[in-house]
Amino acid sequence: MTNDPQAVPPAEEEGVWRIREGEPARHPRGETYRPDGVENLTYNNPYNLEVERVWFDGKVVYAVEQGELEVDLNTVKVAQEYQIVYAVDLDERGKLAEDREPERVPGQYNIYDSVPGMDKYSPLWQFNYVVVPRDYQPNTLRSEGDCLASGYPIKKSTIVEN
Repeated sequence: MTNDPQAVPPAEEEGVWRIREGEPARHPRGETYRPDGVENLTYNNPYNLEVERVWFDGKVVYAVEQGELEVDLNTVKVAQEYQIVYAVDLDERGKLAEDREPERVPGQYNIYDSVPGMDKYSPLWQFNYVVVPRDYQPNTLRSEGDCLASGYPIKKSTIVEN
């Protein structure tokens, strides 16, 4: 046993910890965001997952996508994700028509409506496509509120990703 007052004894099963090289330690509460609005995150990515930048309420947060899944949107809680696109075609089921990918705005981050700790948060994200004109400047929209107030058409899909 170490003399580190932050060390977690093996008998302790769970808690608010940080893990460094396999060793848990108590994690004092710090600032969630840096002064520049970027999530104050340290992540070593041991499984080599793709990490993406995402907007949440005008702040940059990081996300790891695990892929698309089918869920019953009437019974499963989902959060809302907004993708800014020049064009998208959805079929009658709310899926991408003929598996054609949306024409994304280069350089634009996706937008989340929530983060962990919020009542409406879910690790499952339902895609909403915000269709913007060709002269749209990337990352002008940075929150769900921006999307809803923009006046741009929003196409709600039945596509859900984890």
